[in-house]
Amino acid sequence: MRPALYTLLADPDGGRPLRLEAVESEGDDVITGMLRREDGAEYSIRCGIPRLVVAPEEGQAQTGKAFEFKWKKRDTYGSRAAQSNAIRWYVEKYGFESHAEWVMYFAGRRAILDAGCGSGFSASLWLDSPSWNGQAMWVGADISDAIDVARERLRHIANTHFVQADIMRLPFRGGSFDTIFSEGVLHHTPSTRAALLAVAGALAPKGELHFYVYRRKGPVREFSDDHVRAAIAQLSDEEAWSAMRSLAHLGQVLAEAGATVEVREEVPLLGIKAGKHDVQRLIYEHFAKLYWNPALSFEENVHVYFDWYRPRYAHRQTAEHVREWCEEANLSIQWFHEEVSGFTVRARKR
Repeated sequence: MRPALYTLLADPDGGRPLRLEAVESEGDDVITGMLRREDGAEYSIRCGIPRLVVAPEEGQAQTGKAFEFKWKKRDTYGSRAAQSNAIRWYVEKYGFESHAEWVMYFAGRRAILDAGCGSGFSASLWLDSPSWNGQAMWVGADISDAIDVARERLRHIANTHFVQADIMRLPFRGGSFDTIFSEGVLHHTPSTRAALLAVAGALAPKGELHFYVYRRKGPVREFSDDHVRAAIAQLSDEEAWSAMRSLAHLGQVLAEAGATVEVREEVPLLGIKAGKHDVQRLIYEHFAKLYWNPALSFEENVHVYFDWYRPRYAHRQTAEHVREWCEEANLSIQWFHEEVSGFTVRARKR
């Protein structure tokens, strides 16, 4: 932990100041030590990372463990194909003209919080770029031990910092960041609304929050999603990962069939529009998440299923809810992108 990060930290339980007690350092980088409150309560620093999680409740702990397991399977998300696929999707849904413009946006900011950074995969798509000059400060925060994977992957990049923290109880002084990025994280908390309000509290006036959250689907798709999530709840993470393979195989078969069907009349009760539909996409959008991306390996596709079904918390919301919550958080929406899977928002703090 370097001094630039320490100046931003505060007790997640009430925002009180923390006193640094270093035990082992490498230059100005504290490797092991303590952050201590005035009343004697303390948080550890291990492997260069301050650990500021205050005992999460059961569902949040399970969700964190699921993502820790997923992000440690590094061969299931880091290929060039996976990176290219993610870049195309992020650039489009966040409303940038190109990858270069997206990178330069972040490079030109002051201090960026990646709220729920996981292994740092999403941020690496701009951090690991020649255009990142390190003038902006990037802080990755995650509730799970995936933060150790993020540090291992990204610590060689200039001005990157790492904190183990719960985004529902962020350990930062209010207004510390002019940019917060939270890609597919807020809905994996006990409350999407509460998580949005919490991260907005760390945003400086005129700062921007960029986030993506799941969209509520049609009634049959919602039922099948909840059914699968409940069916694997008692499995170990390894068993749950294996269970996802049968879904991936079915998604692959349906996609490779290339079949289409003509829906002659709209079906409002199921949210299905009239017209020609690819069968795999029709099932994916309205009946079950039978996803398949031929550009990815089989295990990379399984990763997508695990990401969706394994976490205890995976809330889906309506556009009206997202807009209401932004207003409540004193955020002015600058960009609102809707697609079948979810909503991507760029909003500015008033």
